[in-house]
Amino acid sequence: MVDLTIKDTKATGGGCGCGCGGHQDAAPAPQATSCDCGPDCACGCQEGKPCTCGASAQGTVASYTVSGMTCSHCVGAVTEEVSAIPGVTEVSVDLESGALKVTSEAPVDFDRIVEAVAEAGDYTVA
Repeated sequence: MVDLTIKDTKATGGGCGCGCGGHQDAAPAPQATSCDCGPDCACGCQEGKPCTCGASAQGTVASYTVSGMTCSHCVGAVTEEVSAIPGVTEVSVDLESGALKVTSEAPVDFDRIVEAVAEAGDYTVA
């Protein structure tokens, strides 16, 4: 069980770099080890997963890196599987860099992204 404490979320710069200001870590880092954005936060920071905090007018945007893609068919397969996740509104995949950008109505659990990418083929996501 994770003990969450609500802090001043009007502060700038979350410890994971999401900018929401609700994280305990003072220095920006790729991922926070704990999150205190509120009791309903589902960003995954508390489990060391990528942060998806900071919803905007367009929804929540999360970035990942997919390894193992070799062609445009791979990009299409990953795009199709991730797009099928409920709440996902936009998916962008770059073959060269492996960048996967997911826009959704609400944060999507990292494990759900991993499952979708694995369903697309022999790829891994971080």
